[in-house]
Formats: sequence, C-alpha cells, structure tokens
Amino acid sequence: MKKVTVRVLGIAAVAALGVSVVAPAQAAAPTVTIGVVEMLTGGSAFYGQSVLEGIKVAQAELNAKGGILGKKVVLSLKDNASDNAQTTSLITALGNDKTIPVVIPPTYQPNFNAACSAATATNLPLVSAQSGPPAPAGNSKGLCWTMTADLGSQTAFTMKALKAKGLKKFAVVYDQDNGYVSWVRSDPWKTAFDGFEVKQIGVAKGTTDFGPQVTQLLAGGYDAVFPFFTIEDAAPFITQARAGGYTGKFFDPVSQLTSLRLATLAPKSVGLLAATPQSATDVPSFAKFVSAYKSQFKKTLDDPTYTGYGYDALKLIASAMTKAGTTTDRAKINKAITGIKAGCYSICFAQGTAGNAGAYLASKNYLTQLTAMTGYVRVK
Repeated sequence: MKKVTVRVLGIAAVAALGVSVVAPAQAAAPTVTIGVVEMLTGGSAFYGQSVLEGIKVAQAELNAKGGILGKKVVLSLKDNASDNAQTTSLITALGNDKTIPVVIPPTYQPNFNAACSAATATNLPLVSAQSGPPAPAGNSKGLCWTMTADLGSQTAFTMKALKAKGLKKFAVVYDQDNGYVSWVRSDPWKTAFDGFEVKQIGVAKGTTDFGPQVTQLLAGGYDAVFPFFTIEDAAPFITQARAGGYTGKFFDPVSQLTSLRLATLAPKSVGLLAATPQSATDVPSFAKFVSAYKSQFKKTLDDPTYTGYGYDALKLIASAMTKAGTTTDRAKINKAITGIKAGCYSICFAQGTAGNAGAYLASKNYLTQLTAMTGYVRVK
C-alpha cells in the first residue's frame, strides 16, 4: 500500500488555493444575569434610582476583576413603579426564569414583602438594599435577605447623641398611611425613646398643608423634630415649619433623609442631624466606594445610604456565589448566603437573628449633619 502524507494547511493557505473558508465563530463570553426589580418610577423612584447606581458601581468593579467565577455580571432590570401588584408579577416571572439565580428586589418595605412572598413561591433568593427585615409569614423558606441598619440600635444611638447635646423633648411627625414608616408606633421606637419626652404626630397621606402639625410643634416647645417622611414630603414640611416659626433641630435616626437632594428641595433643612453607618471619614471601605462612585458617574454621591446598600447587596451576592462555587444553583447560593455571618463591602455587616432574621445589619453608627454643598459630614 502506498503511504499517504497528510498536511494540515492553515486558513490562509487554504484560501490561497481558492477554497472558500468560514472561520469558526468566537465563543461568547460567559455571563451571569442578576435580576433587579426597582422603583424606577412612582412615588419612591428617587430611592430606587439611588439603589441602582450603587448596584452599577459594584457591577463595574466586579467585571473589571473578571466577574463572578469568571462570568461577567449583567443585569436584567425591571421597573415595578413602586407598586405591590407589579412587584409580584415581575418577581414571579423572574422566579420562573431559571437563568436568573438571584434578584435584588425593591427597597420599599411593602414592595419587598410582596416580592418575598412571590420569590418564596418560585424558590428564588432575594437580596434587598435598605429594606427592613422580611415579614416572617412571606419568608417561610428563608430566601429573603436585606442589607440594612439595626433600627433599634441606630435610633438608640441617635437619642443618646441628641441628649448629649442637651436636647430632651422630641416630636416625630410621620406619614401614618405609608407602610414604609408605619412601624413608628412599635419597637424600636418604644425602647429607644425610653426616658425621653416624645410626641408622635400622625399625618394623613397626601398632606400638603402642615399648618396644624407646625402649630402643635410650636405649642409643645420641642427641642428636636424627626420628619419621618419620604424626602418629597419632608422637604415641604421642614420649609413650612421654619416659616411658621419653629427654630429647633431636625433629626433623622434611620437614614431616611440622608440625601443632598433634601438640601436642594428645602434649604432650611441644612443642619439636620442624622445617624448613619456610612462615614467616608471613618470607614475606609466606604471612602473607597465614594471614590469609585465619583469616578463612574462624574458627580458627588447624593444618597450614601441607599446607593451604598445597593452596592453591598450585589457584593454579598458575588461573595455567596464564589463561596458556593456556582452562579446558577439557587439552593446552593442561598445556603452560602445563610452561611455568611459577617461581611464588609462598602461597610461592614453582621447577620441578624431572632427579630432581625433575614437581615444583614450595619455594625456601627455615626452622627452626621447635612450641609448645603457636600451632603452629610461627620459631627464629632
């Protein structure tokens, strides 16, 4: 038998012989898709947009380092318009999409609880930003998580700091119909305010004339007032209170108003005191996050609280996937989240227990003050 020599020719050589050649398609880079359902429109859109900016900072940082387990992070972004029913529908759809391993749900508490129930029904892990702990009834499988502050310790810290400044008589003026703030009537307020003279003043949802509440403030002679509203409602209340003659302090013990935007909408809010776990002066990781935000968005960070927690939510997810060794297996990823007892991202957290089950709680608070140009700065 005659010996045959086979020579393998390169693509260029084959083409030189006049043979048509189709180059093999380049394989697409592997990706992992994280679902994000946020309040991009509706009454709480500002908070949702702030969370999303933080998520995008984390996404850029992760992808610059190769992604998660070698997979670039992409987002499947949905707008729930601050609506519970729409939240349920969107979370159900993402839960039924097995290519989505984890979702970051809306931060607004009623939306988060609606999302948790829908996620439980489809075995979908959730990691929220700045929501309170999930309602136990909707979290029967332990799939719902949040990055937040311990409201009890945060409020107690604030009251102690205000007392040290000689402030003893307080009023809490709150939206009595907004589910996000309705827990003002329960713990941690009852315990945090022990030993202080406190007046709680409820306001009907949609109120625009705060004259009656301002009259109560003036008659009561309060040292400090917490406007427990969204920024859109707090701004006119503060403006009207100052115009009506209230000269005391405004304060925020739960990071509800920690946004430079408040000073823009209500210049008289400058000087408001707020407790926050995020201080670029004292927390090196948060200072690094602020720097990354400015580099990416070319502007000063407006809302450190919600933006920072959005960043931390995605970073926790990345940590859990790395620990689990998978970007696809929901059960393993959730088990890994459960096993993370503490983690430091923009700030440091410890996993809550008992009444704070499902929450990663910020470990330390700082007293800050609202300025007109640079947002909140540390008060020594």
